[in-house]
Amino acid sequence: MKSVPISPQVRAALGIDEGVQALSPLELMRAILLAPVDLLWNGGIGTYVKAATESNVDVGDKANDAIRVNGGQLRARVVGEGGNLGLTQRGRVEFALKGGRIYTDFIDNSAGVDCSDHEVNIKILLGGAIADGEMTTPERDALLVEMTDEVAELVLRDNYSQACALGSARAQADSLLPVHRRMLTELERSGALDRQIEALPSDEELETREGGLSAPEFSVLLAYVKIVLERELLADPIADEQWAAEVLTEYFPRPLRERCPDRMGEHQLRREIVVTQLVNEVVNRGGTSFVFRAIEESGASAADIIRAYVVVREVFGLRDLWAAVEALDNQVPTSAQTMIYLESRRLLDRAVRWLVSSRRSPLDVPGEIERLRTGITSLMSKLESLFRGTERETLRAHAAGLASHGVPEPLAERTTRLVYGFGLLDVVEVANKSGHELDQVAEVYFVLSEQFRVDDLLSKISLLPREDRWQTLARMALRYDLYAALAALTAEVLNSTSSDLPAQRRVRAWEEANASSITRTRNAIGEFGDSRADLAALSVLLRQIRTLVRTAAAV
Repeated sequence: MKSVPISPQVRAALGIDEGVQALSPLELMRAILLAPVDLLWNGGIGTYVKAATESNVDVGDKANDAIRVNGGQLRARVVGEGGNLGLTQRGRVEFALKGGRIYTDFIDNSAGVDCSDHEVNIKILLGGAIADGEMTTPERDALLVEMTDEVAELVLRDNYSQACALGSARAQADSLLPVHRRMLTELERSGALDRQIEALPSDEELETREGGLSAPEFSVLLAYVKIVLERELLADPIADEQWAAEVLTEYFPRPLRERCPDRMGEHQLRREIVVTQLVNEVVNRGGTSFVFRAIEESGASAADIIRAYVVVREVFGLRDLWAAVEALDNQVPTSAQTMIYLESRRLLDRAVRWLVSSRRSPLDVPGEIERLRTGITSLMSKLESLFRGTERETLRAHAAGLASHGVPEPLAERTTRLVYGFGLLDVVEVANKSGHELDQVAEVYFVLSEQFRVDDLLSKISLLPREDRWQTLARMALRYDLYAALAALTAEVLNSTSSDLPAQRRVRAWEEANASSITRTRNAIGEFGDSRADLAALSVLLRQIRTLVRTAAAV
């Protein structure tokens, strides 16, 4: 066929000029690729899109040279890849940088791989049952049919979470660019990644690019982060710890858990399944750079970061929060859901570092959950009444800000309590160590927090730059020094005043006994409150607060 007639309807659908009456088959296929549509779906074999910087020879698919287009020429809003290699990676990045929505073929196709993994792992488990005479082949086949829908749900759950992770990564692409640059450098230095091969930008490119990494680049980075973490965790005993048995069990469909619970612990790939599940969840929920930043700032191992993640997730009930966000699909703007995910990451970041910095390695996951969860749960519902003065107003303003972006008010309030509930870890810790009543500790802690304008100081610390590792470490050290000082002050007030007095009067009595030191510190805080965020000034101020604690303790 030399030409194909083009109807008015086809011209309109493909955005073809009005005077075109016919096109050759090759011209028509090219027009389809360039159509102004919502979704361009590639489901075939061949590479149809490259970058303007690439030649057809670079692509290596001669059969489609005549119709191939550049990523910057595409007029679709979204590209989905049902087939492999439909676009070159540089073509994807070119399309993404001009505003198109696209991941990569291995992301769009990951459900198929995930499904195959489940299939193989289930058959390995059931193969042992058949070999031992516990089940016949027809019984196995019937069980496989029974589990089909649930396997699909498990697979879709994994891929949904991964897509959410990539969406959240784009939301922080600009703010976390310095971190992403350091990650790429470290992956290269360790030999895990070749930027040139993976079409990832050089540091020089990132210097001039606005908006940080694109979604296709994040897709590649996400994959490498998971690969490296899995390798590290397989060399650690984390998969053999008793609490990890639940991770293994949750991987399999419910009928299999009921029929073969004893066989799961004997699965030949048990450790690999546990590690893969842990890494997927932690990276998807915590973010691409979550483990990297936590290691960089605390010096802890990847395994302990993941142990701490599990503790924080359980202690603060994060699974319930995430389920509430997911229930809002197609009801609120995606940007509102992303905001809640990012807020929960703030808590994860801070609480995980608190745990790995204050506990011995390896972290005792069930022990820490038992030690912290009851107290945190008890205080969380009282948080708004515990906060005082301007800090209570800040809490309410934060919740109102989330609600103004489309987050339902109850969820906005719940999320705010979680983010501002980080200090409860110190409250529970002081109560556990001192023997004082939990509610008394909390009341004194939040009176002192308001008196010394802790929330203002934390806001100042958040404004400090984190362009390099040392600035990041300095920010982290200041934040934890401030919380540690507040906890130490709380313990000192509790130990030096009568438990018969209400919290406000206990603090007042302590202040009267340490008037001169407190006045100097308060004046410094007042002066600092009106100045810009400055690392040196913050350091001096925190030294004054620590001196105040030591002076008071010596009186």
